[in-house]
Amino acid sequence: MIKNILYFVVLTGVVCQSYGQSLVNDGAEIMLQESAVVFSTESFVNRNNGQIKGDGTMDFAEAMNFAVINPGVVIGDLSFDSSLINSSAAGFMLDIQGNAGIGIENGHDHVFVDGDLVMNGILDIATIDGFVPATTDSFTIISYTGNISGQFTAVTLGGNLTGFAVDYTLPGQIRLVHESILSVQEATIESLQVFPNPTNDFIYIRSLDKIDRVEVYNLIGKQVLVTTKTDKVDLGRLAKGMYLVKIYSEQKFNVKKIKVQ
Repeated sequence: MIKNILYFVVLTGVVCQSYGQSLVNDGAEIMLQESAVVFSTESFVNRNNGQIKGDGTMDFAEAMNFAVINPGVVIGDLSFDSSLINSSAAGFMLDIQGNAGIGIENGHDHVFVDGDLVMNGILDIATIDGFVPATTDSFTIISYTGNISGQFTAVTLGGNLTGFAVDYTLPGQIRLVHESILSVQEATIESLQVFPNPTNDFIYIRSLDKIDRVEVYNLIGKQVLVTTKTDKVDLGRLAKGMYLVKIYSEQKFNVKKIKVQ
């Protein structure tokens, strides 16, 4: 049985349920407010120019997008607690208000997928409120925990994003970065060792190549540490969990997954 949603607004704290059936948004706007949750034991389909907007979680066995995903009212963070399959008709409309972080005021829109991600369709992204990003800024626009296949088939950059491009090189993240950053390619750093793993505090980095910089990201793409003191890196202040450690050497980098316990 398919349930069509003609108009659907999820207000603060309201949880919408549909057990044993799929949900189909047929051209309406679904607005999630203040971490609201929409869930079903089956699948969700967004189609016919339907829009998923706001801040909250879509919790389904699987989500299929044939229309528009547009986080936030101004800036927002939308989560899918499942795989997300995007068709060629899919569109992502994202804004960058500043470099304060993911899904917060003066930050940028973000989509989180707790599962596999099939990319397709169009990315339409722009700066707002006069924000001008620096060439060193990077914006994690989509994070995912599973495997990824495909890429956006077209990208439209608005506002002050001249020289920026989409980057798929970091595991678990799709970022918007300046083209000067993309000139650094992922390649093998000779005899690279990162230990211990897991760690309680420090990691040690050894290589025959000179290490220039180390960046540490959590699994939703937020940079939590950057340092040029590269032989011994202190992770002791980070919360327990998994992190991506990006290690730079001249025009190349490697990424290692490290557990802090």
